[in-house]
Amino acid sequence: MTAGRRIQRRNAALGRSAPLLLMALVVLTSAAGQAQAGLRPPAVAGAFYPGSAEVLGPLVDGLLAKAPAVEPAATASRLVGLIVPHAGYQYSGPTAALGFKSVAGQIFDRIYFLGVDHRSGLPTISVWAEGGYDTPLGPVPADATASRELLAADPTLVVDPRQHVAEHSLEVLLPFFVKTVGMRPSVFLSVGGPPSNGRHLGDLLRHHLAGFAGRVLIVASSDWSHYHDAATAQRLDQAGIDAVLALDAPRLLAACQAEDTELCGLNGVLALTTVMKAAGGRARLLARTDSSAASGDASQVVGYAAILCEAAGLPGPATDTRAKAVIGPGAAGTDRSPDSPVGSPATTTVTPTATGTREDSMNEMHKEALAAVRATLEAVLAGKAPPALTFHHPRFAEECGVFVTLKKHGDLRGCIGLIQGVEPLGDAIKEMAVAAATRDPRFPPVTLEELKEIDVEISVLSPLMPVTSLDEIVVGRDGLLLKKGFRSGVLLPQVPTEYGWDRDTFLEHLCLKAGLPPGSHRSPDVQLLRFTAEVFGEKEP
Repeated sequence: MTAGRRIQRRNAALGRSAPLLLMALVVLTSAAGQAQAGLRPPAVAGAFYPGSAEVLGPLVDGLLAKAPAVEPAATASRLVGLIVPHAGYQYSGPTAALGFKSVAGQIFDRIYFLGVDHRSGLPTISVWAEGGYDTPLGPVPADATASRELLAADPTLVVDPRQHVAEHSLEVLLPFFVKTVGMRPSVFLSVGGPPSNGRHLGDLLRHHLAGFAGRVLIVASSDWSHYHDAATAQRLDQAGIDAVLALDAPRLLAACQAEDTELCGLNGVLALTTVMKAAGGRARLLARTDSSAASGDASQVVGYAAILCEAAGLPGPATDTRAKAVIGPGAAGTDRSPDSPVGSPATTTVTPTATGTREDSMNEMHKEALAAVRATLEAVLAGKAPPALTFHHPRFAEECGVFVTLKKHGDLRGCIGLIQGVEPLGDAIKEMAVAAATRDPRFPPVTLEELKEIDVEISVLSPLMPVTSLDEIVVGRDGLLLKKGFRSGVLLPQVPTEYGWDRDTFLEHLCLKAGLPPGSHRSPDVQLLRFTAEVFGEKEP
């Protein structure tokens, strides 16, 4: 994308705070339509698992709590793989929960879901590259950056929604993922066609991830033997599991071809074992079960397994370009040579500490973002050029919506943001920080002297998704965008919580934010969309 085109997209989506509450902006109708067009709605909610967050959330929490204690993936493992089943929760839920429990609370910089194509019959590997997968617990965004990279690396990959829209093999895993890893952007692949596609995808991922400095999770979705008696199912499953534990993709394929084992997600498992073998990894069986535990019928069962794979990482040509200087909140953090002219961009580097847990790595990403805002504002408000920041956490390359909020002694001092991603997150955070400090029409520009009294809060947004029923809206989880003609209003998820509003009050204030009478959200010509946000600040909300 050219710089001029990026500026046009940014300006189209850029909004300014409006009176009455915290956040508002004007968004072009076409921009909102593009954002929601890529969100895949749930296809089997209410069938394979409960369709409401109020029932689904406690159910998944309970399955995770009841799952046996498991040795988690080592935080030193830079490459982690999971094989988990995808049947109805009453049958395979306990096994899937155990698999995801092994990575609970951990952070991953790239995540790949390898699904089965049970329905379309298309012979291709399809990427759901934009938007994300919606769930009753909220949307899991697509990692658009990683998806585009993968598509560019291999022209045989396609973007074909037909391989995703009715398929359940990834959808049923996502509530477990949300509860254990979070709503982290992911690459969604439906791996159709012959087994050669699975081996091909494994080779592609092996080369694509070689030398990647971040931490990677690959989840392969598969059930095992289908509709044999329990003893036969045990024998068939064990033959395939033994091949996986040996990370021997040719052996697994040969066993399937000889009908010595069965698994519906063969392509994804072949891809995963190919990658892990190249990385010198190891695999361990967490559980092997079958449907008789739930049905009581041992004459015709479906087999399930949870398998964890780990490796130190894939060697490759990439080098570690971590910065040599670290800045933190409140520090100038600029590296300027004595010959640098006054007002020239400084080079500022922000380096997260290498950690393995989700909480620690998220904290480092948050610190990096907040430090970037602080350094940018210190420079700009002093009349200097913005520093040329170098970001290292992979999330800063993702395109997603973001708001920067400034508060002085707890009171709003400025807030401006982008409702959808039009540029890398690192660039957007810097631009929205300057806009919030100098372009919020409700306030005079922030001065350098008062900056030390101001706290920074950042909200990183998920993709937009249409609200089909008001019952979908969860106060404290969802932010809302309301549009009617040329009028629009936005409230971030933290707003109703801060003010103690219930859902109806939230919607009334949203209408007022858009300059419309309360109750306008029920009008047939009003467009209502929801989103979630990852909110963090120098004073944690």
